[in-house]
Amino acid sequence: MLSPRKIATAAAVALVVPLLTATTAISASAAGPKDPPVPSIPQRYLDQPITWSVCSFDAAVKRLYPQAPTTNCAKVKVPMDWAHPDAHPDIEVAISHSKATGTSKGLMTTNPGGPGGAGLSLSAALAAEKPQLFSDFDLVGFDPRGFGQSTPLQCITTAEALNALPVTPDYKERTKLTHQVEVAEAKLQADACAATEYGQFVSSQQTVYDMDFVRALFKARQLNFIGYSYGTWLGGWYADTYPSRVGRFVLDSNMDWTHTQWDNVNFDPFSGQRRRDTQLFPWIARHADQITGLGKTPAQVTAKYNGIRASLTTLVKAGESSVRGDDLDGKIYSAIYGNTRFIRATLDILVADEFAKAPSDSGEVELGHVDRAWARLAPNLQAYDTLAALRARYGVSATASADLKAATQVDSMKSVIADARAVAAKATSGDQPVNLGAIGTTVRCNDTAWNKDPKFYLKEADKMAKKYDFFGYMNGVPMCAFWKYAPQDRTLDLKGSPRMLMVQGELDPATSYEGAWRTHTDTSAATRFVAIDDEGQHGQYVGSASSCAEAIGDKFVFTGELPGKNQVCGTTPLPEELSVYPVRGPVDGKSVHLPKSKAGNTKVNPLLQQAIDTVAASALR
Repeated sequence: MLSPRKIATAAAVALVVPLLTATTAISASAAGPKDPPVPSIPQRYLDQPITWSVCSFDAAVKRLYPQAPTTNCAKVKVPMDWAHPDAHPDIEVAISHSKATGTSKGLMTTNPGGPGGAGLSLSAALAAEKPQLFSDFDLVGFDPRGFGQSTPLQCITTAEALNALPVTPDYKERTKLTHQVEVAEAKLQADACAATEYGQFVSSQQTVYDMDFVRALFKARQLNFIGYSYGTWLGGWYADTYPSRVGRFVLDSNMDWTHTQWDNVNFDPFSGQRRRDTQLFPWIARHADQITGLGKTPAQVTAKYNGIRASLTTLVKAGESSVRGDDLDGKIYSAIYGNTRFIRATLDILVADEFAKAPSDSGEVELGHVDRAWARLAPNLQAYDTLAALRARYGVSATASADLKAATQVDSMKSVIADARAVAAKATSGDQPVNLGAIGTTVRCNDTAWNKDPKFYLKEADKMAKKYDFFGYMNGVPMCAFWKYAPQDRTLDLKGSPRMLMVQGELDPATSYEGAWRTHTDTSAATRFVAIDDEGQHGQYVGSASSCAEAIGDKFVFTGELPGKNQVCGTTPLPEELSVYPVRGPVDGKSVHLPKSKAGNTKVNPLLQQAIDTVAASALR
C-alpha cells in the first residue's frame, strides 16, 4: 500500500542526503538527548482560585453552531520552570473550557501548530465544524506558554542594534552581503529572545508539562488530543512523557517528530517547491481562461513568476521600492498551505505583477494595485476570497479588523526585523528597547541541539537555493546557531503509549510526507498511518478534502477504533475542478473506497480558517 520504492524517489533522495549531512554535523557537537525527569505538580497550583468569564470568541462559535455550550476562558498560573517551581516567578497560561453536552468521554484539547500558534479558540472552532465534539468531550483550548494570551515571550533588543544591521535587497541572492545580513540578524534575534530569563523555558517540554497540569486541574484520568503540524511534535512529546495518560491522539500533518528541529526545517525548501510546482502552477495554467495574464502552461506560469520577482528585486536595488521578491516567495509559501488559498496565492502574484508594471511613488503596494489584481480574476474564483481580505493583506484598507489583518498578513522573520527597524528609526536614543515580539523559533532552539557554526547553515542555504529555486534559501542562518541555553531534548520511543493516528497529505508544503513517514517507521508499534494520495493541503482532519481520511478520524475520535493496518485515502478536486489531477510522488495511488461525504465543500468554517491562516502567516517567523 505504501511503497518504499516510491518513497525513495529521486526527489526524496535529493532532500534526504543534505538532511543526513546536517544531522551528522549536529550530532558531532552534542551528546545524545536524555529524557528529563517527570516533575510532580505542587498542590498550590491545583488549589489556585480560577476566575472564569465567557470567551470573546464564544458568540462567533454560537453563530456557527447555535446549540454550542458556552465556552469560558481563564488564565492559570504555572511555574516558569517545572523542574524548579520556586526558582522563578510564575507565568500564566490562557485556557478555555466547555462542558460536554452529552455523556463525556473525557477531556479533549488541541494545538494549531507553529511553534507559537495560539490555540485558545481552536477546540471550539473544530467542534463548531464537528458538533459531536461538543457532545462527547469536555473541550479545552489553550495558548501555549509564550504566545497569544498566555504570558508572552518578549524578544528585546535596542534601537542601536537594529540600526546597525546590514541590509540585503534579496535573500535569494547568495552573496557575501546576504551572508553578513543573515549572521547579524540571527545573532540579534538570539540575543533578543534570551534577554529575559523566560526565554529558556519557552519550550515543548515545558508546554507538555503545562498540558498535563491542565489535565490534572480538570481531574481527568487521560487526555485526548488533536494536533496539527507542530502540534504533532507536541503530541508526540506528550505521549513519550506521559504514555499512560494518552487517550485518543490524532496527529495531523506531521512534523518528523522523532528527529531534530533542524531536520524538519531542512525539509521545507523541498516540500514547498513540490507543492508549488506540481499543484499551484499547474492549477493556475489550467485556469488561464479565468486568470488574466499568468500563462497557459506550468512553464509559462513559472517564467512569468520569475519575471515578476526579478522586476521587484530590480526596483528594490534601485531604491525605488520596498516591495521585495523574497516577500512574495513567503506569501506564496504560506498561502499554499490550503487548497482554497490557491486563489489567494494567485492574487499575490497578480498584485506583484500590477506593482511591477506600475510602481507607486510611495514604493509600496497601493489600493489601485490590489483592485486591479482582483479584477484579473473571474467571478467564480473571486468567490473563494474577498476583496476586503486582499486589501487587509496589503495594508491598504483603513477599516480592516485586527483579526482580519492577523489572518491575512504574512509575518516572516524578515518582516519582523523590517518592522522592528522601522520602530528603531523613530527612537529618541540608541539604547531605547525594541520588542521583536514572541518568536516561535525560540521553541525550536530550546528543543533540540543545533550546529553552532553559522558557516554550516550558509553553505546549506547556498546549496538549497540552487537545488530548489523557489524558496531554497528560506532557512539561512537560524538564531539557534547563537542560542546560549542548552536544549531540553528527549528521545522518543513511545514506550507504553497506546496507538495514535497519524494523518498525512502526500504533497504537504510545510510538513513533508517523507519526514512524517520516517517518524511513523520509528514509532510503528504505537502509530497507525493514513496517507492521502495527490493531496497537498496542510491540515486534513476536520473539514478535510478527503472524506476517507475524515471518516477514519471520526471513527477513532468517537469510538476509539483504528484501521487494522495503514491506509491510503483518495481526495477531492482542487477549487473549481471536477477531477483530481494525479501527481507523481511517494504514495502509490492505491486508495481505499471513498465514502459518501460532504468533504470538499468550499464553504469553510471561518473560525477554523482563521486559525489555519494565522498559523500559516506566522510559519516563517
